[in-house]
Amino acid sequence: MARTIKTRVRSALPGAGFDSSGNAKQGKRRVTGSISVTSYTGVGEALTAADLGLSTIDFISLKHEDEAAGPNGQGGRYVRYQFTTADFYIVQEAGVTGKTDIPTGTTHAVYFDATGDALDGIELT
Repeated sequence: MARTIKTRVRSALPGAGFDSSGNAKQGKRRVTGSISVTSYTGVGEALTAADLGLSTIDFISLKHEDEAAGPNGQGGRYVRYQFTTADFYIVQEAGVTGKTDIPTGTTHAVYFDATGDALDGIELT
C-alpha cells in the first residue's frame, strides 16, 4: 500500500453544521482532491478523516479516474468506502462477465469529495 493525497479545495461551511445530537455547530469543512495509489493491495487502502484534514467524515464520495473498465465503455471501476474500518476498495466490473479482481501492485488515481468536522475547527458558541 502506497498512496499520496493531494488536496485541491478546502473550504469552510460556516453555519452549515450540526453535531450528532442535532445542535447547530460551526467548524464544518468540505475537502476535495485526489489520491494517487502506486501499489494497490486489494485488501483496502487506509483513508482516515485526519488524512483529509477532518476530525470526522460526514460524507465522502470517491471516483476512479478511469471509470470505464473495458472496451467500448463496458464495465466499470468503482471505489467504495468502508466507514467502520476507514478503508477504501477499488472494484471492477468487466461487462457481462461480472466482477474481476484488481491486480495487486497496480496504480490508480482516485478523486474524493468529503465533508465533515474540520480537524483544526473551533467551536463557537
